[in-house]
Amino acid sequence: MTRTLLAHTLVLMLVAGSVFSVAQTATAADFSPGQQAVETAARQNQYAFIMFYRANDTATQGMHRTLKSALSQRQDAAIIPVQVGDAAEQGLVARFDASRTPMPAIVALAPNGAVTGVFPRRVSSAHLTAAITSSGQAECLKALQDKKIVLLCVQPEGNSLVPEGVQQFQADELYKDRTEVVNVQANDPAEARFLQQLQLRTDQPTTVTAFMAPPGVMLGTFDANVTHDVLAQKLAAAGKCCDDPNCKHRKAARKSQPTRR
Repeated sequence: MTRTLLAHTLVLMLVAGSVFSVAQTATAADFSPGQQAVETAARQNQYAFIMFYRANDTATQGMHRTLKSALSQRQDAAIIPVQVGDAAEQGLVARFDASRTPMPAIVALAPNGAVTGVFPRRVSSAHLTAAITSSGQAECLKALQDKKIVLLCVQPEGNSLVPEGVQQFQADELYKDRTEVVNVQANDPAEARFLQQLQLRTDQPTTVTAFMAPPGVMLGTFDANVTHDVLAQKLAAAGKCCDDPNCKHRKAARKSQPTRR
């Protein structure tokens, strides 16, 4: 498996981890102009590129020019400048821990709230366009950033079948509240780059499932015959199962590990 997406996801979790720990208690009426712009972008199915800056210096002006050059003609992106010293924007600054980030910096947000890119100090047009992901990748990133297990089901054309083992795993009391099943069509051109990054075959006659755990660990890929037990054992072997010391999958995983001398 390629480490591209997984390393990228891990970086996002480390750099932007505070995004998901801050309670969102403000109402729309309490939102600052920056927060309102982010909410508006999400409603319009746009990616929000929040540019945090301290002063309107040469670095800030250069980053803003790059943003405009790369995104101003796109209908799926919104540019949102935020001055970190603005008292009205402290909620947004705190949400992304921007006060401790080297300035200027850009945070890219998918419409579903997934962080798809964090760019301190400098950025290229290629970085910005790459931060506009497919919907499948955005769903996977959001779930991983929410500390959920992800089962990405890559389905052949015209097939919406979720493997029985995946359904059973998702229904398991141990996992159901922290499992996200994401379905994509293997022949969807919008998902091609994402599936290629994960090195998933798209020419299979049945569903292929990629199994991921937070912060961005690829646990394996499986064909349509994968079972609940295989998935549970893979999760336990990676130390991502549960906190129950009597869990049979944790016990099985410990038995399968070589003895240390």
